[in-house]
Amino acid sequence: MQVLISRFRNIGKAICLVLAGAFFMTNCGNSAQNSMEITSSVADSGPDDTEESRTISGIAPTSTDGSLTVVLLEPSTSQEFSAPDEPVQMDQLGMEFLPPVLLATVGQPVHFHNGEDILHNVRVYNIDTKETAFNISTPIGGTYEHYFDTAGTYRVACDIHPQMGASVVIAATPYATVAERNGSFTLDGISPGQYTATIQAGPDRLQRSVTIDADTTELDLTGN
Repeated sequence: MQVLISRFRNIGKAICLVLAGAFFMTNCGNSAQNSMEITSSVADSGPDDTEESRTISGIAPTSTDGSLTVVLLEPSTSQEFSAPDEPVQMDQLGMEFLPPVLLATVGQPVHFHNGEDILHNVRVYNIDTKETAFNISTPIGGTYEHYFDTAGTYRVACDIHPQMGASVVIAATPYATVAERNGSFTLDGISPGQYTATIQAGPDRLQRSVTIDADTTELDLTGN
């Protein structure tokens, strides 16, 4: 009789342990699930900077030599930007370099193409340091690809035909554009903040400190 009672007690203890374990596992599972849901909610609640960006329209000084003006906005705080994979191209056509001003970013592929039936060459040098970036011949129908690793303005020349000339502006920022003949320009994706505006108008280079407020949509870089 005592043995039988002892067995019942042991069986009861076992049942209690099983029930306690099941309760513990259920609550732990629910707790883990709730924890995962909270973490996901916090991760999704980060700020979306793209909502603040806008298109800025403006006016910039025009060049004295009739060449096009380039406008660049560089954030005051250091930022890293990825270079576009898509190349930009300058053509040799009709005894000219076209376009006369080409804009690219540091690390972006730049193509120089000879679209004529005569031999040309392409000599490119930095207008500030006078350092030659490259000097190559461009055979008929040939294309040369180059990656600029230093921002700046570069002069493009053909030594075979000295009347040919153009400029390549390499920017360290994606906020750059070639203005119209009258100096008007637009820049996309600009967020509020402090910027340095660089205006390359022919041989002249100007800089302005610029503040983009929440309601800024226009910029006057002429200094008037």
